[in-house]
Amino acid sequence: MFELEYVVLPSDPSNVLRSTYALELIEKDLREVCNVVKAGASLLCAPSSDTLIVVFTSFNEGRQLNIHIKVQSINSQSLVNLLSKIGSRLREQGYVMTLATSSSIFK
Repeated sequence: MFELEYVVLPSDPSNVLRSTYALELIEKDLREVCNVVKAGASLLCAPSSDTLIVVFTSFNEGRQLNIHIKVQSINSQSLVNLLSKIGSRLREQGYVMTLATSSSIFK
């Protein structure tokens, strides 16, 4: 099982992250591959039986809102393809995704 967690940031650090807009972009991309379940400010999506995507928000030490995209999957190729598509869409709108954590767990 592979697990990747990304943080979404504005490409210009002086700009404030418009979290609602970024979440809408991510949700739109996810709706193309799965049924999105909203839970508060979080999004849950399972594009296949072996892949789970969770999008959630948190505050950093400076009290700035961060958007996290956490993906768990057995299929690394589909995971990378989906994250590439989401990352491209975010870049077009002035956001970047940066890897926060990664792990691989095989049982």
